Amino acid sequence: MTQERKTIHVVSNSHWDREWGYPFEETRLLLLKFMDELLDLLETDAEFTSFTMDSQTLCVEDYLELRPEKRPLIEKHVKSGRLLIGPWYSLPEEYVCNGESLVRNLVVGHRSARALGGVTKSGYTPFSYGQTSQIPQIYRGFGIDDIIFYRGINTPKCEYILEGPDGSRLLGSRFGCMSRFSYYIYVYRVLRYGSDDVYTRYDWDRGAAPFRLIADSRPRDHYYVLDDKKKQWNDAPLREQLLKLVRDESEHFSTSQIVCMQGFDSSNPDPEETRIMKVCQELLPEHDIHFSTLGEYMQAMAKEVKDPVVLRGEFRDPGATGSWTHLFGDIISARPRLKQHNHLAEVNLQRRAEPWAAISAMTGGEYLKPALDRCWKFLLQNHPHDTITGGGIDQMERDSLFRFNQINIIAEGVARRGLERLQIQIDNGDLPATDSVLTVFNPCPFPRKAVISCLVDMPQGMGYTAFTVKTPEGKTLRVQQQEKFPMGVLVRNLQDISVELRTERVRCHVETADIPAFGYSTYHLVRAPRFAYLPGTLAPETNVLENEHLRVVFNSNGTLDLTHKETGRVYAGLHYFEDSGETGHSWVHMAPERDEIITSHGVPCHIALEESGPLFARMRVDYHLQIPVSVEDEPYVDFRQGDINDTGRTQERREMIITSRFTLRAGAKRLDVTTSFENTCKHHRLRVVFPTRLDCDRTDAEIAYDVIGRDIHIKEASPYYGHPNPQYPMHRFVDMTDGTCGFAVINNCGLREYEAMDKDDRPLAITLLRAFTYRNSPVFGRWETYPDMELAQCIGKFEWSYALYPHAGDWTNGCYREAEAMNLPLEPAQAGPHEGTLPKALSFLTLEGENLQITALKQAEDRPGNYILRLFNPTENAVQGALILFKAFKEAWLTNMDEERKEQLQPKGNRLDLNVPKKKILTIEFAL
Repeated sequence: MTQERKTIHVVSNSHWDREWGYPFEETRLLLLKFMDELLDLLETDAEFTSFTMDSQTLCVEDYLELRPEKRPLIEKHVKSGRLLIGPWYSLPEEYVCNGESLVRNLVVGHRSARALGGVTKSGYTPFSYGQTSQIPQIYRGFGIDDIIFYRGINTPKCEYILEGPDGSRLLGSRFGCMSRFSYYIYVYRVLRYGSDDVYTRYDWDRGAAPFRLIADSRPRDHYYVLDDKKKQWNDAPLREQLLKLVRDESEHFSTSQIVCMQGFDSSNPDPEETRIMKVCQELLPEHDIHFSTLGEYMQAMAKEVKDPVVLRGEFRDPGATGSWTHLFGDIISARPRLKQHNHLAEVNLQRRAEPWAAISAMTGGEYLKPALDRCWKFLLQNHPHDTITGGGIDQMERDSLFRFNQINIIAEGVARRGLERLQIQIDNGDLPATDSVLTVFNPCPFPRKAVISCLVDMPQGMGYTAFTVKTPEGKTLRVQQQEKFPMGVLVRNLQDISVELRTERVRCHVETADIPAFGYSTYHLVRAPRFAYLPGTLAPETNVLENEHLRVVFNSNGTLDLTHKETGRVYAGLHYFEDSGETGHSWVHMAPERDEIITSHGVPCHIALEESGPLFARMRVDYHLQIPVSVEDEPYVDFRQGDINDTGRTQERREMIITSRFTLRAGAKRLDVTTSFENTCKHHRLRVVFPTRLDCDRTDAEIAYDVIGRDIHIKEASPYYGHPNPQYPMHRFVDMTDGTCGFAVINNCGLREYEAMDKDDRPLAITLLRAFTYRNSPVFGRWETYPDMELAQCIGKFEWSYALYPHAGDWTNGCYREAEAMNLPLEPAQAGPHEGTLPKALSFLTLEGENLQITALKQAEDRPGNYILRLFNPTENAVQGALILFKAFKEAWLTNMDEERKEQLQPKGNRLDLNVPKKKILTIEFAL
């Protein structure tokens, strides 16, 4: 039987990791040679038709910083379609970065690529350890209608339709038998190096002049080949290899169109690629093999594919279709400092700096776009998948933390300047200059009240010995004083020298009235002879915290029994710690063969009430755990072949004191927890565990623009069947419910991994750290170990903050509202009176509609006088809502995520009614 003629699309490319095995600046020096050779090849070889720059533009910008004179050449080849860049700016990890970061990565990537000549509208996704559920809608939001990815998917054939939860669809393809380097392994290496064995060793006599610095201070230095022109030509097995390539790949592709990638991680293009292609065409006349692009392959495949399978949901299948496509899902818990700092940076930039800058600009202030753009560049430089997940060396972590610090410094400064601009416009001219006002800003799009903790200054000589807090209507708010002490505070006047304000500083808790949505309320600090006595306490017993919603009883072993008064449900034995051994690496969690699991049950425990009153109470619990200092030994383990990890935890112990502080506020529906410790041990995993005892078979966790349900009881059809339950990623919360009662763990600190165990008490475990020896596998089948890289061992101090939120029903009953409130606390400020044009309380923007969520409020990218609001509906039902502003709309448009206008909207005055379909992300542009 005659074999069907196949079309082999060979895509020249390189997968460029910005930092991984080497620090960024060393990688960039490699990039110089890479890009120099690529541009030379494009200039000198017209038959080398195109090169795919790994779906990103950041590496091109990195190159141009050192070679600015090459920009015209890059623009020439991008405009001609021979150098394919974008649509992404960097290659993110979708389960660590939040949804807004993914969208803005594409926003920046599109503008970066356009500035260089054009953006490649291809959904090539050579990154992320799994694919998040909303990636179809995100790609569609940028006019991209296809996707190619390989981690997390396991389908019989390559072609499929990927459908998002809102109904958005992409035509998709995975790769075949050797992931994204099939042609490179089957053909190129055979012809040029005489072997398709990727596990091969280097032969010293190749004559390529390997070079290494060998001082004893450089034990980890690699050899570099100085004469890379020394390659072999071995035509003999090439036709056999080509036939094998076609045969093996045809098992995966259902049409005659086959895509094969020519390139590897950080591999330079070879001037001989065109010559090799000609040889292939001569040796394989029965098939069409040629240089191509991913876009050309997708177009050709779309014409032939018949009834492709429709895939829905997220993709985290651990099984591999072909070779080297392991999910590596456990990387979500590697190097937790990176996740913590990323979360803080995302919140500060997206939910504080940009919105307050935008609102300030709406009132006539400056929108500090250059500063915010700088923050975004820093953030997106930290979002490449190896960087943000912690899959690289220690220097990568240090460099990332530096960039995160710059983001937080700039974002804090921009947010404060926005609030200053608003404060100076608030009319408090009816008060004398000797008085003080307390303004409370609300960064959430819904009104709220809470007990805020603040440091209030009573300036000396102004007649203050104590104060009450009064609303503009004259209502007195409750104040719980904690302490008072003298303080000297710096006062900056940029037209004068710095001077000192001498005050009595009061640490206190204030119960606010309702603070308008995305707005503020200003209160008057009225002099009083003494602070008012407040009857009652939130700590009615030495081991109990209680308010109108919750009762918390602390047991002698450090666990707590939490009663949710609305439902009457008691969650007993919550919050214990579990420490186990770890012999894995960045990508894979592995327990030692002779593991020893240690819990805080039965260990010495000290419980103390640190503060109590009617507004605020805090309990402290110290857990004294004896932790093995390491493992006995750490043998080589091939994660793919599952060799027995024949080791155990050491007998030598070291005390780890874990301190948890539990805070309850008047009116609060959640119990806030801060857990801190100093880790001095290695090779272990520490988790906090909550036995929920709920009769449920699934969890619901927040991910990018969605809440995803995942099974607890693993069924036979699951790829996890017969194995321990997997650890899953989350963003700000994970929830469990039996339909009547629910229990959520909410965090505001970047805790990204949880496990719901299939046990009778349905425990929910949150990973606090996973410490391991850093290992890398730059050569297939061989691990380099770096025991000196102790950042991977998580040595040092950690502090995590999270909350326990019991509730009725499921996650739609308050999980998002509590997550918003915890991550975006009310912002109190003290100021002197000043005349202004704004009232004493005002909402700049209100979003109506239960569970509708805002992810961005900012200035439009290309129309500086206009503003962008992005929101989404995470529920399974359409939601009727409204956007209400502090003054009338001039115009409003529905745009795509790239801010291209799609439909003019019809607001009425200051109100824009919304009908948001299920799981839909909307981007609205408006002018005032």
